[in-house]
Amino acid sequence: MSQPFATESTSQPTQEAALFQPSFDHLHAALRSGLTATWFWDITNDSLYGDPTLFNMLGIEQDKINLPTHVFTDVIHPDDRQRVINLIDEAKKKRSCFEADYRLMTARSESKWVFSRGQFTYNQQHEPVTFSGILINVSDRKEIELKARMADEELRLAIESAQLGTWDYNLFTDELIWSDRTRELFGLPASTPVNYPLFLQCLHPDDRDATNQAIQAIMQSGGTGHFHHEYRTVSVVDRENVRWLRSSGRVFFTEKQEPYRFIGMVIDITADKQNEETLQQRVDKQTRALEQQAHQLRTTLDASLNSIIAITAVRNEQNTIVDFRMDTANKAVIHSLSRTPEELVGQSLLTVFPGNKDNGFFDLYVRVVNSEQSEQTTQYYRDELGLEGWFEVSAVKQDGESVVVTFNNITHLKQSEQTAQQQATELNTANIELKRSNESLQQFAHIASHDLQEPLRRIQSFSDLLQSQFADSLSDGEKDMVRRIQKSAGRMQSLVKDLLFYSQLSSQLDSFKLILLTDIIEDVLSDLEITIAEKKATIKVASLPEVRGNVSRLRQLFQNLIANALKFSATGIAPFIQIDFREASPDELPEMLQSATRQDFWLITVKDNGIGFDVRYKDRVFTPFQRLHSPVTYSGTGIGLAICQRVAQNHGGAVDVDSEIGSGSTFKIFLPVPDAISA
Repeated sequence: MSQPFATESTSQPTQEAALFQPSFDHLHAALRSGLTATWFWDITNDSLYGDPTLFNMLGIEQDKINLPTHVFTDVIHPDDRQRVINLIDEAKKKRSCFEADYRLMTARSESKWVFSRGQFTYNQQHEPVTFSGILINVSDRKEIELKARMADEELRLAIESAQLGTWDYNLFTDELIWSDRTRELFGLPASTPVNYPLFLQCLHPDDRDATNQAIQAIMQSGGTGHFHHEYRTVSVVDRENVRWLRSSGRVFFTEKQEPYRFIGMVIDITADKQNEETLQQRVDKQTRALEQQAHQLRTTLDASLNSIIAITAVRNEQNTIVDFRMDTANKAVIHSLSRTPEELVGQSLLTVFPGNKDNGFFDLYVRVVNSEQSEQTTQYYRDELGLEGWFEVSAVKQDGESVVVTFNNITHLKQSEQTAQQQATELNTANIELKRSNESLQQFAHIASHDLQEPLRRIQSFSDLLQSQFADSLSDGEKDMVRRIQKSAGRMQSLVKDLLFYSQLSSQLDSFKLILLTDIIEDVLSDLEITIAEKKATIKVASLPEVRGNVSRLRQLFQNLIANALKFSATGIAPFIQIDFREASPDELPEMLQSATRQDFWLITVKDNGIGFDVRYKDRVFTPFQRLHSPVTYSGTGIGLAICQRVAQNHGGAVDVDSEIGSGSTFKIFLPVPDAISA
């Protein structure tokens, strides 16, 4: 394109061109030494004039005075050429100043940036006749601008990739500029105008005052002006949308130390805070768990009946163990050492307990540290500080050079052992003496019973003889005396038999077997058949269980109980006796059977409607020769219930009674339930 503009060409320079030429020469001389070139275009002749700087920029030989305009337009970079031509045409039509920056491509294929400014002149017909101006080489500035744009772009990309928001606050004009990301972080639409009060409004109420105070503080002169703060934002649109932000900024001051600008950036740290909170929760949870474990360990240690002390070896410069430091102690040491844990922890072992060196405990602990083998011992301890006694000690090595010592003060146990040994000796001697005494007593009872039986039989025989052969010759008084003799002799004979039977219960070992109690009761009722008929008594017997025992002994037990129920019946009332059984509950057992917690018992009850007695005296009824009623009114030896109790005890059980005067009595017989295996 040789001529970019529509013009009328003539062969001679116009008058206007001739007038401008001297001015052009002067300007050319002034600008020759710089990077600024001048040009003058005679539109009528299509001739381009320029200074050497212009030719140098265009890469054209400088011996040419004027050039066609296409030389100028052809060197414009292809990407910029049409834009420049359009701007020139626009300036010509509008009679305005032409300005443009563009690239030039020289003959050496070099690219340089230039800035061009020119002005058209017109003739009286309003036709453009000249176009002159300047051309400035701005390659260096463009390179700087390009680098700046690249830096800005890199910064923008970095901010966007880091999802940073920025702000710029002009303190003189009170103008606050937020990036779109900052608005997003504060929960505001992109088009929302912002100011400092709105910023404070978007802060969480709990963080608002502290953040405002922090900002006001950095505005004060004399400080660094650096701002670093964390706070929460609450969207004005959605109050549930809460974010954690971290702000970093700086305040700039004038020479008079007046703040005029506050710039900075914000980043969303909500996820970090959530992770931090989660981590803190985990740390708190683990801390609580460790504290709980430590508390449980301390509780366990303090609950232990054994005294426990953890000690650590103390070495000298020659690496020899010379002492131990007490690190931990449980509460049991109070009972063993008469010292609290607080008095021991942190103290030297040999300072507080110097006797450890003499009695061998110290050497034991040293061996445990060096050999890593646990040891136990029982030693007598004594020191000059007043501690004395027997101690049972066990030492186990822990990590490093620590040793856990578990011990007990067994002085009382040792004293008890000595006392027990002495008592055992005394008891053995007493048992031997008691055995000899029992044997003598048994011999005496046997001999006495036989020796008493014979005179009693002779008295009975003589009394019978007097009553049968001499009855007619005896007066009424003499006959009454004979009857009294017979009655007393009979009662004496019964007493001797009962005493002999009672003594045999303690000395003879009975053979036991499974017995059905129902059969025992049937035999007893058969023996008492005449008395039952005379008393017109009613006896109801449930189906009773099996027990292990001796037939004759158990028959004697139930015979005595039923005979007593018949004997102590109320006047004018027919006796009623009920015999039942069930398994006894633990709380029903008499005191003497409370220790037999693993044994089950049958409870057999013999209940009557007799005269009863005051239950306060129930212990007396099981004591030999103790009677609650007159022997004149109710016959007997006073030893029957004692026999019942002894029989039950020999069978591993007991007899108890409930009674009320005028309402009868209930005798309760407790007998062990037979073991299934032994049965």
